[in-house]
Amino acid sequence: MFAAHINKVDGAKHIHTATDHCLDTAKYAAEALAPAGLAETGWAAGLIHDCGKFTGAFQKYISDAADDKPVRVGSVIHTFACVKHLIGEHHSQDGITSASVMSDIVSELIAFAAGAHHGQFDCFDKNGDSGFEHRLTTDTATSKEAIGNFFSEFISREDYSALLKTAEEEIKLIFDKCKRLGKIKDERTYYLSLTARLLLSSVINGDRRSTAEFMNETVFPGFGDMKVLWERCLKHAEDKISGFKSDTSINAARSEISSKCRNFAENVPGIYRLNVPTGGGKTLSSLRFALAHAKTYGKSRIIFTSPLLSILDQNAKIIREYIGDNNIVLEHHSNVVIEDNKGDELNRYELLSESWDSPVIITTLVQLLNTLFKGRSSSIRRFRSLINSIIVIDEVQTVPTNMLTHFNLACNYLAEICGATIVLCSATQPCLESVEHSLNIKDGADIVPFDEKLWQPFRRTKITDAGCMKLDEIPDFALQRLSEVQSLLIVCNKKSQAEQLWLSMRGNDFDCFQLSASMCMEHRKDTLAEIYQSLDNGKESGKKTVVISTQVIEAGVDISFGCVIRLC
Repeated sequence: MFAAHINKVDGAKHIHTATDHCLDTAKYAAEALAPAGLAETGWAAGLIHDCGKFTGAFQKYISDAADDKPVRVGSVIHTFACVKHLIGEHHSQDGITSASVMSDIVSELIAFAAGAHHGQFDCFDKNGDSGFEHRLTTDTATSKEAIGNFFSEFISREDYSALLKTAEEEIKLIFDKCKRLGKIKDERTYYLSLTARLLLSSVINGDRRSTAEFMNETVFPGFGDMKVLWERCLKHAEDKISGFKSDTSINAARSEISSKCRNFAENVPGIYRLNVPTGGGKTLSSLRFALAHAKTYGKSRIIFTSPLLSILDQNAKIIREYIGDNNIVLEHHSNVVIEDNKGDELNRYELLSESWDSPVIITTLVQLLNTLFKGRSSSIRRFRSLINSIIVIDEVQTVPTNMLTHFNLACNYLAEICGATIVLCSATQPCLESVEHSLNIKDGADIVPFDEKLWQPFRRTKITDAGCMKLDEIPDFALQRLSEVQSLLIVCNKKSQAEQLWLSMRGNDFDCFQLSASMCMEHRKDTLAEIYQSLDNGKESGKKTVVISTQVIEAGVDISFGCVIRLC
């Protein structure tokens, strides 16, 4: 009996057999990849990923570690054997022929997914050295023992070869989709590389989940029938929305935008734009679309991203309120703090943030980009959670320009290969379909098409060029503007400018506040709460409010002023 893990409790050794662990990993990988049509490929990768543990050397190593004997971590390599079998026995060695092309691709993809589950390797590095070749020529005797034991103790060579043939059929369908999706060879190759990442993601998750279940007796949460869950959440949101009034032109326009989003949810999964004016209620409207779309198409999860924590905190409150079930919502960002005395809650949070297995994810754009591109195993693990999901990207114009090619191609892959629905939200939509490596947006992609009458109520501002002035002249200019309005916002480009203006203007007969990104989140939240209170109190007392801020307030903070002075 070969052990994958040994858990020593009260002196007794509990064995997690390698066969059970490989079966668990295969099962979880197959389940994750099934919506993308890659269940058998995931099963094949999961089965063989730890075949390197079927050796006497690894058994001594893991037993010594369980007995607290000194062992050098990584001294027994168990990830080379699977690569050696797949490339050595299922890959052409004397040049690629037309009959072997797909077989070679499948061998490489599964070898990479299985062999890199404890750390990625380059098929070819910058020096031209092959990661596959290194694994083929290293640790040969141990790998031969592992492969022999794996096939004699676990599964026959014939059965595994038949499984690879089924995987080949799946990969061929994916390969054909990648060829149709990619305009040029480089794009098609890029899409194939994302397939490698997807397979690796499923193996990493399956491996970590199986290990956690045995070693820590971790219970992974289940959420039941997703269509029933989405129906319940949608009903809760619709009941709250039905109480909205359309007593003003802006409220009537917001209601119409929201209704258009609800109706558009019947459209098939794809890439869509939600381009509505500032103040149009796109957070709630996008949530309404997402819940209805998830219910209609049985989506696995809804992921909301925002570029800045100030927007994220604001949006999270709305999303939680209208979903009505905090147990299905995960916030994954740096501001989440779990108190030390809440051990179970901390464990649950860490588990879900590593796997993104919660139905609703609220996270940052950075975390999404990490999930798509970063090389850390924790980021790669989450990639398979994007399959059959709805991804709502708020303020999409903030995607870094040097990442647009990667971002566009990844979105194309998620929509066409993984069945994801992507919603690009912004009042200032970038034209991502017109760049060299374009986003695959089809006609009719606007969830709320432009309508002059619908946009009109949101045009509440008049922009005036105030000319040039020195920084120390601005306070007098600001006081002149304040004499005409109840509230005033001054937006600066630098923290030093904001501080100087605040020091100059505080101490007058109005409430004066300062905001900047250098404030910790808790301080900034408290200050914003005071600003909201001051604006509200001023409606009755007549006392005026002045806020001096850096650009942090421009990132989607839901607040209104009678006048804004913007430094250029």
